[in-house]
Amino acid sequence: MGDLDLSAFDNSVFANYSTLMANQVVEEQNRIQEELAAIGEYNAKKDEALFQTAEASMKQKELLEQQLAEVKEQNIQLKENYRLLNELYESAKEDAKNSKKEAKANKIFGWVSFAVGTLIGIAGIVFGIIF
Repeated sequence: MGDLDLSAFDNSVFANYSTLMANQVVEEQNRIQEELAAIGEYNAKKDEALFQTAEASMKQKELLEQQLAEVKEQNIQLKENYRLLNELYESAKEDAKNSKKEAKANKIFGWVSFAVGTLIGIAGIVFGIIF
């Protein structure tokens, strides 16, 4: 094999091919940079949305904690009201029981008084007729 003589080749073909390849590489790099920029913008929007969602969740948690504290306070008040009502109910129940006993005693006293009065009345009539 002999030496290859490259002097017959035109260097401009190689230069044009190099330029064409360089331009393709630059275009590919620009396309990749645009895609990466689009992905970065999408990620930034997504991160912002996640951040806003997280802030909203924290605010909602604070509101729920406040509501829970209020509900606990109301629950304490309801328990106190229930206790007071239960005391009043038990007191009224005891009063009703005592009133029932007192009414029965008054009924018996009334009948005894009626019987004594009737006997006195009859005795007075009999005494009046005899004397």
